[in-house]
Order: sequence, then C-alpha cells, then structure tokens
Amino acid sequence: MATPLLQDRRGMALPLALFALVITSAMMMGVFYVGRLEQRMGGGSVRKLQAFEAAEAGAARVLNNWTAGNYNNMAVGASSTIALDSTGLGGGTSYTASVYKMSNTKYLIQSNGQLRLGGGRVAARQRVVRLVGLNLPNINMRAAVSTRGGIQVSGSSQISGVDHIPTGWGGVCPAAGPAQAGIRDSSGSISASGACSGYSCVTGSPQVATDPTLNTAAFTVFGDLTFADLAAMANITTTGGTWNGLAPAVSGGACNTAVNTNWGDPLNIAGACANYFPIIYSSGNIRLTGGYGQGILLVNGDLDLSGGVQFFGPVIVMGEVRSTGTGGHITGGVMSRDANLTISTFTGNSVVDFSACAVDRALRGSARAKPLSSRGWAQIY
Repeated sequence: MATPLLQDRRGMALPLALFALVITSAMMMGVFYVGRLEQRMGGGSVRKLQAFEAAEAGAARVLNNWTAGNYNNMAVGASSTIALDSTGLGGGTSYTASVYKMSNTKYLIQSNGQLRLGGGRVAARQRVVRLVGLNLPNINMRAAVSTRGGIQVSGSSQISGVDHIPTGWGGVCPAAGPAQAGIRDSSGSISASGACSGYSCVTGSPQVATDPTLNTAAFTVFGDLTFADLAAMANITTTGGTWNGLAPAVSGGACNTAVNTNWGDPLNIAGACANYFPIIYSSGNIRLTGGYGQGILLVNGDLDLSGGVQFFGPVIVMGEVRSTGTGGHITGGVMSRDANLTISTFTGNSVVDFSACAVDRALRGSARAKPLSSRGWAQIY
C-alpha cells in the first residue's frame, strides 16, 4: 500500500528566525539608546563642570584681585557695577562676577559661569556665591604718639591726643570720640624743652602716659595680621631714600595708582583718589620732605619728616622718628618701636594729631577680603 503524500507541512524555522531578529534588533536599539543617552549625559556633565569651573574662577579672581578703593568704600546694600567683570577663559567658557556689600565688613561675591558652543549657543550655566569679610588689622592707636624708647619734644611742635576730624571729612567721619593720651611710652624717658616745657605743647587724656605693656609685639602684631603681613600687602614698596612731591595722580578722570608718588588724596574728599588708601612699605630708612598722602605707612628703619609733609592714617616705624624744621604733619597716629632704643624727636613746627577716623578709613580703605571660615560658599545652580 503506497504511503500518502503529506500536504501543507508548515515549519517553525522562519518565524523563529524572524522573532530572533526582532528581539536582537530591539536589544541592539536599546543598547544604542542607552549608550547615546549615557554619552549625552556624560557630555552634559562635562559641560556643566566646565561652566562650574568658570564660575569658581570668577569668584576666585574677584577675591584675589580685591580692589579696596572700589569695594571697601561702597555703601551698605550697594552692588558694585565697577566690579562686574566678564573674562574669557578659553574653550568657550567665561564668567561674569559682581560684589554686593552686606555690612561694613561683609560682602557677597556672585559669579556666573557659562559654556558656549559653536554659533554662540549657551550649553551650560552655573552660579556660585561666596561670603567674604574684610581682614582688618587691629592697630590699637591709643595715643597720638606711642613709643618704646622715649621721646623728646621741643620747639613749637604740637602733639594732640584729642580726636580730630580732618578738614573736609565731616561727611565721612562719625562724631569725634574720647581723647587719647598725647604721648604713650613704655620707658618713661620723656623730655620736653623750649616752648614745650612742662608739656605745654602736648594735649590729651592724659597728656603723657607711661605704659609698660608697650612691648615689641604691640608694634608688630595687629590681630590676625603682623607687620610682615602688612608689608607683604603693600601697594607701594621702596628701599628708602628721600621722597618729595607726594600728590594724587589722575589719568582720564580716574586715579592712577601706578604712580608711586600717588599716596591718595586726603585734601579733596570728592577727588578721584579720595578712596585710595595705599599701604606704603619702606624696607630701610626713609625721608619725606614734602607733599601729602594717606593710607598706612610702614617703615622698617628710621623715618625723617620735614618740609611740612602731610600724612593721614597710622604710621608704624620700627626705628626712630625724627620730625624737624617745618616738620611733618601727621593726622592719625604714630607708633615708633625704637628698635635701637634711641630717642624719637619732634621739633620745629611738627604736628601729630590723633584721629580715629583717619586711622579707621585707612585700615578699611586698604584692607583685603578673605573667605569666611564657615558657610562661606554655596553653589546656587
């Protein structure tokens, strides 16, 4: 009997092959999608990091290049338009930064970083803020003249511990405070002769005070800062010599701080250099014979004053101070450590007037900012 012919024999190979192809294609599409997504996410993270680094660079540059003349004298609540800065950093990154004054000593630096791709399209933005405070030296000027090695006063000199407000500074100074000592000395070696006999040329509360606490540290340590720290922060440095013709320098309506004989403008409170309070450091003996200036004067040697030179702010001298002839006119205060225990001399028409405002404005006008120790940084987005 013949075997019947089988009809309509349908196999599974083709459907299984097609099914396998579909599943494989789906899996491959999933792998490509995840890979593409991972690549995009990685690229986004890199762009975000680049923008963040640009924002960090902006905040760091504002802090490192702190412009005391602009920022320190801003009104509380003001945001400095002068501080706005947009600097390219390469690779399409840039930043804009600004400074906002929160209080007399606290500031908020805000920096916006961004990354631009081809065609100028912004691919990523980041913003960071940093809280900073002024690092003010604690120069405790408790007398018109403080010295460790004694002092001699004669002629028509005038030394006054009465708190003075400099002429024309009424709008920027608080009311005068209590009088300080005219002369404060640790050695008790104080002499007054001629027209100044009996300390007639010295005023203050008291006129003369002997203070044994005026040791070496009193002339070299000022809170968190030392004499060496202030010297390292100096805007103007010199090895000494004779300086004459101190006067403000203005270029294009702006204070030209590149001129070494420009020590600010204490005589014109509305002038372009009125808010420029440089730190001046002399590593050796220096003689000032004329002109005027303001700020913090540091001398690692002896200081000679003549020719009626005027200076507003604290004067700190490691050696002796000599003011002769027309002499020097200091508004603020003088501290002379007298490292060699020599006698400081004030004769002729020398004048030293204690001024808390002149000292405070010089300290604030020259202070640098530093990050706050806690909660001083935040990433906004």
